[in-house]
Amino acid sequence: MRRSHLSAGLKVNEGEKSSAGLRSDMAAADPRARLQEEVTCSICMELYTDPVTLDCGHNFCLSCLRKFVNNEDLEIACPECKHDFDRKKEMKPNKRFGNIVEMVKELQIAPGSLCEDHGERLQLFCETDGALLCVVCRESRAHRPHRVTPVNEAEQEYKVKLQGWLDALRREMRYIQEFKCKEQEQCNTMRNKMRVEKQKIETNIEQLHQRLKNQEQTLYRKLEEMEKTVTMVENASISKLSNHITSLNALITDLEKKCKQTALDLLKDARSALVRCSKVKFQGPEQCKKYKVMVTLDSDTAHPQLLLSEGGRRVRWTDTAQPVPEIPKRFTSWCVLGRQGFTSGRHYWEVQLLQERTAWNVGVAAESVNRKEKITWSPEGGVWAVEREWNDQYWALTSPLTPLSPREGPRKLGVYLDYEGGRLSLYNADSMELLFTFPRAHFTHRLFPILNLWGEAEMRLV
Repeated sequence: MRRSHLSAGLKVNEGEKSSAGLRSDMAAADPRARLQEEVTCSICMELYTDPVTLDCGHNFCLSCLRKFVNNEDLEIACPECKHDFDRKKEMKPNKRFGNIVEMVKELQIAPGSLCEDHGERLQLFCETDGALLCVVCRESRAHRPHRVTPVNEAEQEYKVKLQGWLDALRREMRYIQEFKCKEQEQCNTMRNKMRVEKQKIETNIEQLHQRLKNQEQTLYRKLEEMEKTVTMVENASISKLSNHITSLNALITDLEKKCKQTALDLLKDARSALVRCSKVKFQGPEQCKKYKVMVTLDSDTAHPQLLLSEGGRRVRWTDTAQPVPEIPKRFTSWCVLGRQGFTSGRHYWEVQLLQERTAWNVGVAAESVNRKEKITWSPEGGVWAVEREWNDQYWALTSPLTPLSPREGPRKLGVYLDYEGGRLSLYNADSMELLFTFPRAHFTHRLFPILNLWGEAEMRLV
Protein backbone atom coordinates (compact mmCIF):
# COMPACT_ATOMS: atom_id res chain seq x y z
CA MET A 1 0.00 0.00 0.00
CA ARG A 2 1.34 3.47 -0.96
CA ARG A 3 2.14 6.11 1.65
CA SER A 4 1.78 9.89 1.29
CA HIS A 5 2.92 12.54 3.73
CA LEU A 6 0.81 15.71 3.72
CA SER A 7 3.85 17.63 4.82
CA ALA A 8 5.37 17.06 1.37
CA GLY A 9 2.49 19.00 -0.18
CA LEU A 10 2.44 21.78 2.37
CA LYS A 11 5.09 24.30 1.36
CA VAL A 12 5.07 27.19 3.76
CA ASN A 13 6.35 30.37 2.16
CA GLU A 14 8.72 32.76 3.84
CA GLY A 15 5.90 35.11 4.84
CA GLU A 16 4.03 32.34 6.62
CA LYS A 17 7.22 31.24 8.45
CA SER A 18 7.81 34.78 9.64
CA SER A 19 4.17 35.02 10.73
CA ALA A 20 4.44 31.71 12.64
CA GLY A 21 7.65 32.84 14.35
CA LEU A 22 6.17 36.16 15.31
CA ARG A 23 3.10 34.37 16.64
CA SER A 24 5.28 32.10 18.84
CA ASP A 25 7.13 35.12 20.26
CA MET A 26 3.84 36.81 21.05
CA ALA A 27 2.50 33.60 22.64
CA ALA A 28 5.41 33.49 25.07
CA ALA A 29 4.59 37.02 26.26
CA ASP A 30 0.80 37.04 26.10
CA PRO A 31 -1.48 34.18 27.29
CA ARG A 32 -4.13 35.27 24.81
CA ALA A 33 -1.69 34.95 21.94
CA ARG A 34 -0.63 31.56 23.26
CA LEU A 35 -4.27 30.46 23.38
CA GLN A 36 -4.76 31.65 19.80
CA GLU A 37 -1.68 29.68 18.70
CA GLU A 38 -3.16 26.54 20.27
CA VAL A 39 -6.35 26.88 18.21
CA THR A 40 -4.53 27.69 14.92
CA CYS A 41 -4.22 25.05 12.19
CA SER A 42 -0.57 24.43 11.22
CA ILE A 43 -1.62 23.82 7.61
CA CYS A 44 -3.65 26.93 6.73
CA MET A 45 -2.34 29.10 9.63
CA GLU A 46 -5.93 30.14 10.39
CA LEU A 47 -8.20 29.34 13.36
CA TYR A 48 -9.53 25.80 13.08
CA THR A 49 -12.61 25.16 10.99
CA ASP A 50 -14.33 21.83 11.89
CA PRO A 51 -11.20 20.66 13.80
CA VAL A 52 -10.20 16.97 13.60
CA THR A 53 -8.11 15.32 16.36
CA LEU A 54 -5.91 12.43 15.22
CA ASP A 55 -4.82 9.49 17.43
CA CYS A 56 -1.45 11.16 17.83
CA GLY A 57 -3.17 14.13 19.50
CA HIS A 58 -2.56 16.73 16.78
CA ASN A 59 -5.42 18.85 15.38
CA PHE A 60 -6.12 20.09 11.86
CA CYS A 61 -9.00 21.60 9.88
CA LEU A 62 -11.13 18.90 8.28
CA SER A 63 -11.01 20.73 4.93
CA CYS A 64 -7.20 21.03 5.11
CA LEU A 65 -6.80 17.25 5.47
CA ARG A 66 -9.30 16.50 2.72
CA LYS A 67 -7.70 18.94 0.31
CA PHE A 68 -4.67 16.69 -0.24
CA VAL A 69 -6.46 13.32 -0.05
CA ASN A 70 -8.17 11.98 -3.17
CA ASN A 71 -7.44 8.24 -3.01
CA GLU A 72 -9.64 6.29 -0.53
CA ASP A 73 -7.00 3.52 -0.11
CA LEU A 74 -4.15 5.93 0.57
CA GLU A 75 -2.47 5.88 3.99
CA ILE A 76 -2.02 9.33 5.47
CA ALA A 77 0.72 10.52 7.82
CA CYS A 78 0.25 13.29 10.38
CA PRO A 79 1.90 16.49 9.05
CA GLU A 80 3.33 17.18 12.53
CA CYS A 81 4.68 13.81 13.82
CA LYS A 82 4.38 11.62 10.66
CA HIS A 83 2.27 9.09 12.57
CA ASP A 84 0.09 7.07 10.18
CA PHE A 85 -3.67 7.21 10.51
CA ASP A 86 -6.73 5.79 8.76
CA ARG A 87 -8.71 8.53 7.06
CA LYS A 88 -11.96 6.57 7.18
CA LYS A 89 -11.79 6.11 10.95
CA GLU A 90 -10.23 9.31 12.14
CA MET A 91 -11.37 12.22 9.90
CA LYS A 92 -14.31 13.16 12.11
CA PRO A 93 -14.76 16.64 13.59
CA ASN A 94 -13.98 17.15 17.29
CA LYS A 95 -17.11 19.09 18.26
CA ARG A 96 -15.98 19.97 21.78
CA PHE A 97 -12.68 21.37 20.54
CA GLY A 98 -14.60 23.18 17.79
CA ASN A 99 -16.73 24.88 20.45
CA ILE A 100 -13.56 26.08 22.18
CA VAL A 101 -12.33 27.55 18.88
CA GLU A 102 -15.63 29.39 18.42
CA MET A 103 -15.31 30.85 21.92
CA VAL A 104 -11.80 32.06 21.10
CA LYS A 105 -13.15 33.72 17.95
CA GLU A 106 -15.78 35.52 20.03
CA LEU A 107 -13.14 36.69 22.52
CA GLN A 108 -10.95 38.20 19.79
CA ILE A 109 -10.90 41.99 19.64
CA ALA A 110 -10.60 43.26 16.06
CA PRO A 111 -8.48 46.36 15.26
CA GLY A 112 -10.49 49.53 15.61
CA SER A 113 -13.05 47.95 17.97
CA LEU A 114 -11.95 49.98 21.02
CA CYS A 115 -13.20 53.47 21.84
CA GLU A 116 -10.52 56.05 21.02
CA ASP A 117 -11.60 58.22 23.96
CA HIS A 118 -12.07 55.63 26.73
CA GLY A 119 -10.30 52.44 25.55
CA GLU A 120 -13.46 50.39 26.13
CA ARG A 121 -15.01 47.98 23.63
CA LEU A 122 -17.45 49.51 21.13
CA GLN A 123 -20.58 47.56 22.04
CA LEU A 124 -23.37 50.05 21.30
CA PHE A 125 -24.69 51.93 18.27
CA CYS A 126 -26.29 55.39 18.49
CA GLU A 127 -29.23 55.49 16.05
CA THR A 128 -29.50 59.26 16.38
CA ASP A 129 -25.88 60.08 15.43
CA GLY A 130 -25.06 56.87 13.54
CA ALA A 131 -21.99 56.39 15.76
CA LEU A 132 -20.39 53.43 17.58
CA LEU A 133 -20.24 53.86 21.38
CA CYS A 134 -18.69 52.23 24.42
CA VAL A 135 -20.52 51.98 27.75
CA VAL A 136 -18.82 55.18 28.95
CA CYS A 137 -19.89 57.12 25.84
CA ARG A 138 -23.45 55.90 26.44
CA GLU A 139 -23.64 57.69 29.79
CA SER A 140 -22.19 60.94 28.45
CA ARG A 141 -24.39 64.02 28.03
CA ALA A 142 -23.95 63.88 24.27
CA HIS A 143 -25.64 60.48 23.89
CA ARG A 144 -27.74 59.98 27.04
CA PRO A 145 -31.05 61.18 25.47
CA HIS A 146 -30.39 59.31 22.19
CA ARG A 147 -31.79 55.97 21.02
CA VAL A 148 -29.01 53.41 21.52
CA THR A 149 -29.03 49.69 20.63
CA PRO A 150 -26.50 46.88 20.98
CA VAL A 151 -24.12 46.47 18.04
CA ASN A 152 -25.40 43.01 17.13
CA GLU A 153 -29.03 44.25 16.98
CA ALA A 154 -28.05 47.28 14.90
CA GLU A 155 -26.01 45.02 12.62
CA GLN A 156 -29.01 42.77 11.92
CA GLU A 157 -31.31 45.75 11.33
CA TYR A 158 -28.98 47.38 8.81
CA LYS A 159 -28.15 44.09 7.13
CA VAL A 160 -31.87 43.51 6.53
CA LYS A 161 -32.21 47.01 5.03
CA LEU A 162 -29.13 46.62 2.84
CA GLN A 163 -30.23 43.16 1.70
CA GLY A 164 -33.63 44.60 0.79
CA TRP A 165 -31.96 47.22 -1.38
CA LEU A 166 -29.65 44.61 -2.86
CA ASP A 167 -32.61 42.46 -3.94
CA ALA A 168 -34.44 45.48 -5.34
CA LEU A 169 -31.39 46.63 -7.30
CA ARG A 170 -30.90 43.18 -8.77
CA ARG A 171 -34.53 43.14 -9.91
CA GLU A 172 -34.04 46.63 -11.32
CA MET A 173 -30.98 45.54 -13.28
CA ARG A 174 -32.80 42.52 -14.75
CA TYR A 175 -35.67 44.79 -15.78
CA ILE A 176 -33.32 47.29 -17.43
CA GLN A 177 -31.45 44.55 -19.25
CA GLU A 178 -34.73 43.24 -20.68
CA PHE A 179 -35.76 46.76 -21.65
CA LYS A 180 -32.37 47.35 -23.28
CA CYS A 181 -32.80 44.18 -25.37
CA LYS A 182 -36.22 45.39 -26.56
CA GLU A 183 -34.81 48.79 -27.48
CA GLN A 184 -31.92 47.19 -29.35
CA GLU A 185 -34.30 44.84 -31.15
CA GLN A 186 -36.45 47.74 -32.33
CA CYS A 187 -33.40 49.60 -33.65
CA ASN A 188 -32.18 46.45 -35.41
CA THR A 189 -35.60 45.95 -36.99
CA MET A 190 -35.56 49.50 -38.25
CA ARG A 191 -32.08 49.04 -39.69
CA ASN A 192 -33.15 45.83 -41.43
CA LYS A 193 -36.06 47.64 -43.04
CA MET A 194 -33.71 50.38 -44.13
CA ARG A 195 -31.41 47.81 -45.74
CA VAL A 196 -34.35 46.29 -47.63
CA GLU A 197 -35.42 49.74 -48.76
CA LYS A 198 -31.91 50.48 -49.91
CA GLN A 199 -31.87 47.32 -52.05
CA LYS A 200 -35.16 48.34 -53.67
CA ILE A 201 -33.76 51.76 -54.45
CA GLU A 202 -30.66 50.26 -56.05
CA THR A 203 -32.80 47.90 -58.19
CA ASN A 204 -34.94 50.77 -59.49
CA ILE A 205 -31.88 52.86 -60.23
CA GLU A 206 -30.36 50.07 -62.30
CA GLN A 207 -33.53 49.98 -64.43
CA LEU A 208 -33.98 53.71 -64.82
CA HIS A 209 -30.23 54.52 -65.24
CA GLN A 210 -29.34 58.09 -65.84
CA ARG A 211 -32.92 59.43 -65.80
CA LEU A 212 -33.21 58.52 -62.11
CA LYS A 213 -29.69 59.51 -61.11
CA ASN A 214 -30.80 62.67 -59.35
CA GLN A 215 -33.54 60.76 -57.51
CA GLU A 216 -30.97 58.17 -56.40
CA GLN A 217 -28.81 60.84 -54.82
CA THR A 218 -31.81 62.41 -53.07
CA LEU A 219 -32.92 59.07 -51.60
CA TYR A 220 -29.43 58.24 -50.40
CA ARG A 221 -29.25 61.55 -48.61
CA LYS A 222 -32.56 60.81 -46.88
CA LEU A 223 -31.36 57.39 -45.85
CA GLU A 224 -28.19 58.87 -44.40
CA GLU A 225 -30.21 61.40 -42.48
CA MET A 226 -32.52 58.64 -41.24
CA GLU A 227 -29.48 56.64 -40.17
CA LYS A 228 -28.25 59.64 -38.20
CA THR A 229 -31.68 59.99 -36.56
CA VAL A 230 -31.77 56.30 -35.63
CA THR A 231 -28.21 56.49 -34.31
CA MET A 232 -29.08 59.56 -32.24
CA VAL A 233 -32.05 57.73 -30.74
CA GLU A 234 -29.93 54.64 -30.12
CA ASN A 235 -27.13 56.62 -28.51
CA ALA A 236 -29.56 58.51 -26.33
CA SER A 237 -31.54 55.43 -25.22
CA ILE A 238 -29.16 52.44 -25.32
CA SER A 239 -26.20 54.39 -23.94
CA LYS A 240 -28.33 55.68 -21.09
CA LEU A 241 -29.43 52.13 -20.26
CA SER A 242 -25.85 50.84 -20.48
CA ASN A 243 -24.60 53.58 -18.16
CA HIS A 244 -27.40 52.82 -15.70
CA ILE A 245 -26.52 49.12 -15.75
CA THR A 246 -22.85 49.98 -15.10
CA SER A 247 -23.85 52.14 -12.13
CA LEU A 248 -26.10 49.40 -10.77
CA ASN A 249 -23.36 46.79 -11.16
CA ALA A 250 -20.92 48.97 -9.22
CA LEU A 251 -23.46 49.64 -6.47
CA ILE A 252 -24.45 45.97 -6.22
CA THR A 253 -20.79 44.90 -5.98
CA ASP A 254 -20.23 47.47 -3.23
CA LEU A 255 -23.28 46.28 -1.28
CA GLU A 256 -22.27 42.63 -1.66
CA LYS A 257 -18.87 43.43 -0.15
CA LYS A 258 -20.47 45.49 2.59
CA CYS A 259 -22.85 42.71 3.59
CA LYS A 260 -19.83 40.47 4.17
CA GLN A 261 -18.10 42.99 6.45
CA THR A 262 -17.97 42.78 10.22
CA ALA A 263 -20.64 44.58 12.19
CA LEU A 264 -18.34 47.47 13.07
CA ASP A 265 -17.13 48.06 9.52
CA LEU A 266 -20.64 47.67 8.10
CA LEU A 267 -22.17 50.19 10.48
CA LYS A 268 -19.51 52.85 9.96
CA ASP A 269 -21.04 54.00 6.64
CA ALA A 270 -24.22 51.93 6.37
CA ARG A 271 -26.35 55.07 6.22
CA SER A 272 -24.45 56.54 3.28
CA ALA A 273 -24.87 53.23 1.43
CA LEU A 274 -28.63 53.37 1.97
CA VAL A 275 -28.74 56.97 0.69
CA ARG A 276 -26.85 55.91 -2.47
CA CYS A 277 -29.34 53.09 -3.00
CA SER A 278 -32.33 55.40 -2.68
CA LYS A 279 -30.96 57.70 -5.41
CA VAL A 280 -30.63 54.94 -8.02
CA LYS A 281 -33.92 54.64 -9.87
CA PHE A 282 -34.52 53.87 -13.51
CA GLN A 283 -37.36 55.60 -15.31
CA GLY A 284 -38.86 52.79 -17.44
CA PRO A 285 -42.11 52.85 -19.44
CA GLU A 286 -44.37 51.75 -16.58
CA GLN A 287 -42.87 54.37 -14.29
CA CYS A 288 -43.96 57.11 -16.67
CA LYS A 289 -47.52 56.61 -15.44
CA LYS A 290 -46.71 57.97 -12.00
CA TYR A 291 -46.38 61.40 -13.66
CA LYS A 292 -49.89 61.21 -15.13
CA VAL A 293 -51.70 64.56 -15.30
CA MET A 294 -55.23 65.62 -16.13
CA VAL A 295 -55.30 67.30 -19.55
CA THR A 296 -58.27 69.13 -21.05
CA LEU A 297 -58.58 70.75 -24.46
CA ASP A 298 -58.69 74.50 -25.06
CA SER A 299 -61.75 75.30 -27.16
CA ASP A 300 -60.31 78.73 -28.03
CA THR A 301 -57.55 77.01 -30.04
CA ALA A 302 -59.73 74.42 -31.82
CA HIS A 303 -60.35 74.57 -35.58
CA PRO A 304 -64.04 75.27 -36.34
CA GLN A 305 -64.51 71.73 -37.70
CA LEU A 306 -63.36 70.15 -34.43
CA LEU A 307 -66.23 69.60 -32.02
CA LEU A 308 -65.25 69.46 -28.34
CA SER A 309 -67.24 67.92 -25.49
CA GLU A 310 -68.48 70.13 -22.68
CA GLY A 311 -65.67 69.13 -20.32
CA GLY A 312 -62.99 69.51 -22.98
CA ARG A 313 -61.95 65.86 -22.72
CA ARG A 314 -63.26 64.67 -26.09
CA VAL A 315 -62.88 65.95 -29.68
CA ARG A 316 -64.41 64.85 -32.98
CA TRP A 317 -63.78 65.94 -36.56
CA THR A 318 -66.91 67.07 -38.44
CA ASP A 319 -67.44 68.15 -42.03
CA THR A 320 -69.36 71.23 -40.83
CA ALA A 321 -67.65 74.27 -39.35
CA GLN A 322 -68.96 75.44 -35.98
CA PRO A 323 -69.88 79.11 -35.42
CA VAL A 324 -66.93 80.17 -33.28
CA PRO A 325 -65.24 83.58 -32.94
CA GLU A 326 -62.08 84.21 -34.93
CA ILE A 327 -59.31 84.88 -32.41
CA PRO A 328 -55.47 84.82 -32.69
CA LYS A 329 -55.20 81.60 -30.64
CA ARG A 330 -57.38 79.54 -33.02
CA PHE A 331 -55.82 77.23 -35.62
CA THR A 332 -56.72 77.39 -39.28
CA SER A 333 -55.68 73.73 -39.64
CA TRP A 334 -57.48 70.80 -37.94
CA CYS A 335 -55.65 71.17 -34.63
CA VAL A 336 -56.42 71.81 -30.98
CA LEU A 337 -54.11 72.43 -28.02
CA GLY A 338 -54.41 71.32 -24.43
CA ARG A 339 -55.44 73.94 -21.93
CA GLN A 340 -52.49 73.07 -19.65
CA GLY A 341 -49.00 74.18 -20.68
CA PHE A 342 -45.73 72.91 -19.21
CA THR A 343 -42.49 74.78 -18.52
CA SER A 344 -40.85 72.27 -16.18
CA GLY A 345 -41.14 68.79 -14.69
CA ARG A 346 -42.24 65.40 -16.01
CA HIS A 347 -45.75 64.79 -17.29
CA TYR A 348 -47.68 61.86 -18.77
CA TRP A 349 -51.13 61.74 -20.36
CA GLU A 350 -53.06 59.33 -22.56
CA VAL A 351 -55.11 59.83 -25.72
CA GLN A 352 -57.69 57.18 -26.65
CA LEU A 353 -58.42 56.71 -30.36
CA LEU A 354 -62.15 56.07 -30.66
CA GLN A 355 -62.33 55.42 -34.42
CA GLU A 356 -60.30 52.90 -36.40
CA ARG A 357 -58.55 53.58 -39.71
CA THR A 358 -58.43 57.33 -39.29
CA ALA A 359 -55.57 59.80 -39.70
CA TRP A 360 -54.15 61.83 -36.84
CA ASN A 361 -51.11 63.50 -35.25
CA VAL A 362 -50.46 63.40 -31.48
CA GLY A 363 -47.66 65.09 -29.52
CA VAL A 364 -46.69 68.47 -28.07
CA ALA A 365 -46.25 71.91 -29.57
CA ALA A 366 -44.50 75.07 -28.46
CA GLU A 367 -46.73 77.99 -27.55
CA SER A 368 -45.18 79.87 -30.48
CA VAL A 369 -46.33 77.33 -33.09
CA ASN A 370 -47.80 78.86 -36.26
CA ARG A 371 -51.61 78.85 -36.00
CA LYS A 372 -52.71 80.79 -39.07
CA GLU A 373 -50.58 79.19 -41.75
CA LYS A 374 -49.41 75.68 -42.61
CA ILE A 375 -47.70 74.04 -39.65
CA THR A 376 -44.17 72.71 -40.01
CA TRP A 377 -44.58 69.28 -38.41
CA SER A 378 -41.07 68.81 -37.02
CA PRO A 379 -39.05 69.86 -33.97
CA GLU A 380 -37.64 72.69 -36.10
CA GLY A 381 -41.20 74.00 -36.40
CA GLY A 382 -41.83 73.71 -32.69
CA VAL A 383 -43.78 70.42 -32.88
CA TRP A 384 -42.83 66.95 -31.60
CA ALA A 385 -45.45 64.44 -32.74
CA VAL A 386 -46.22 61.02 -34.22
CA GLU A 387 -48.51 60.60 -37.25
CA ARG A 388 -50.79 57.85 -38.55
CA GLU A 389 -51.76 57.91 -42.23
CA TRP A 390 -54.81 56.39 -43.93
CA ASN A 391 -52.74 53.43 -45.16
CA ASP A 392 -51.88 52.44 -41.56
CA GLN A 393 -48.34 53.82 -41.90
CA TYR A 394 -46.85 55.43 -38.81
CA TRP A 395 -44.21 58.16 -38.82
CA ALA A 396 -42.22 60.13 -36.30
CA LEU A 397 -42.44 63.70 -37.60
CA THR A 398 -38.72 64.40 -37.68
CA SER A 399 -36.78 65.98 -40.52
CA PRO A 400 -36.63 63.79 -42.54
CA LEU A 401 -39.53 61.55 -41.50
CA THR A 402 -38.69 58.45 -39.48
CA PRO A 403 -40.82 55.36 -40.30
CA LEU A 404 -42.22 53.47 -37.30
CA SER A 405 -43.16 49.79 -37.10
CA PRO A 406 -45.27 49.14 -33.99
CA ARG A 407 -46.07 45.50 -33.25
CA GLU A 408 -49.77 46.45 -33.34
CA GLY A 409 -51.67 49.60 -34.12
CA PRO A 410 -52.19 51.51 -30.86
CA ARG A 411 -55.75 52.16 -29.68
CA LYS A 412 -54.49 54.39 -26.90
CA LEU A 413 -51.38 56.58 -26.97
CA GLY A 414 -49.26 57.49 -23.95
CA VAL A 415 -47.33 60.78 -24.14
CA TYR A 416 -44.40 61.27 -21.72
CA LEU A 417 -42.70 64.68 -21.48
CA ASP A 418 -39.49 65.30 -19.51
CA TYR A 419 -39.09 69.05 -19.85
CA GLU A 420 -35.70 69.45 -18.12
CA GLY A 421 -34.40 66.30 -19.79
CA GLY A 422 -35.44 67.59 -23.22
CA ARG A 423 -37.25 64.33 -24.04
CA LEU A 424 -40.60 63.42 -25.53
CA SER A 425 -41.58 59.74 -25.82
CA LEU A 426 -44.77 58.20 -27.20
CA TYR A 427 -46.00 54.73 -26.21
CA ASN A 428 -48.76 52.27 -27.03
CA ALA A 429 -50.45 52.90 -23.67
CA ASP A 430 -52.03 49.41 -23.55
CA SER A 431 -48.76 47.44 -23.95
CA MET A 432 -46.31 50.28 -23.05
CA GLU A 433 -44.41 49.49 -26.25
CA LEU A 434 -42.19 52.46 -27.06
CA LEU A 435 -43.20 53.95 -30.41
CA PHE A 436 -40.55 56.67 -30.56
CA THR A 437 -38.32 58.90 -28.42
CA PHE A 438 -37.31 62.18 -30.04
CA PRO A 439 -33.64 63.17 -29.87
CA ARG A 440 -32.81 65.30 -26.86
CA ALA A 441 -33.92 68.92 -27.27
CA HIS A 442 -33.43 72.12 -25.30
CA PHE A 443 -36.97 73.23 -24.47
CA THR A 444 -37.34 76.96 -23.82
CA HIS A 445 -41.02 77.61 -24.65
CA ARG A 446 -44.15 76.55 -22.83
CA LEU A 447 -45.24 73.21 -24.34
CA PHE A 448 -48.87 72.18 -24.88
CA PRO A 449 -50.44 68.83 -25.84
CA ILE A 450 -51.52 68.98 -29.49
CA LEU A 451 -54.02 66.87 -31.44
CA ASN A 452 -54.45 66.96 -35.20
CA LEU A 453 -57.30 64.86 -36.62
CA TRP A 454 -59.42 64.60 -39.76
CA GLY A 455 -61.64 62.25 -41.72
CA GLU A 456 -64.21 61.45 -38.99
CA ALA A 457 -61.49 60.84 -36.42
CA GLU A 458 -62.44 61.05 -32.75
CA MET A 459 -60.24 61.15 -29.64
CA ARG A 460 -60.66 61.23 -25.88
CA LEU A 461 -58.20 62.24 -23.16
CA VAL A 462 -58.15 59.61 -20.41
